[in-house]
Amino acid sequence: MKVLNLDELEDANFKIDKEAFKPKTLTCSKCKIKMKKAEIETNLAGGINIELSGFECPKCKKRYLGLEEARKLDRALIISKIMMNEFKMERSLSFDGDNFTFRIPKEFTHNVKKRKIEVMPLGAKQFCASIQ
Repeated sequence: MKVLNLDELEDANFKIDKEAFKPKTLTCSKCKIKMKKAEIETNLAGGINIELSGFECPKCKKRYLGLEEARKLDRALIISKIMMNEFKMERSLSFDGDNFTFRIPKEFTHNVKKRKIEVMPLGAKQFCASIQ
């Protein structure tokens, strides 16, 4: 067995196009034919429906999503779990005279460098927060 010497490796530079994760065409991994664009509607728990732009194989009917659409689906799945109360955590809520505040556990903020947060209301007493 050959041992790899890490000191002999060379640096590689490459650029990823900003549209690389928003595919315009896809080929089916099973049938090896060009897939057609398709609107994919998914029903999630909690009565949440999401419509995504993806691709469908005309032969085997297998469906794929690009990275951006898959991220949308991930967010919707998280929100549906929140709505079903499958994942929750209790924190103390403080009031400083103008705002309510609470602490986020450090396990959720590993490698967070930015200090901005996006808050999306889900109802009168619910919201979803995302670190930007």
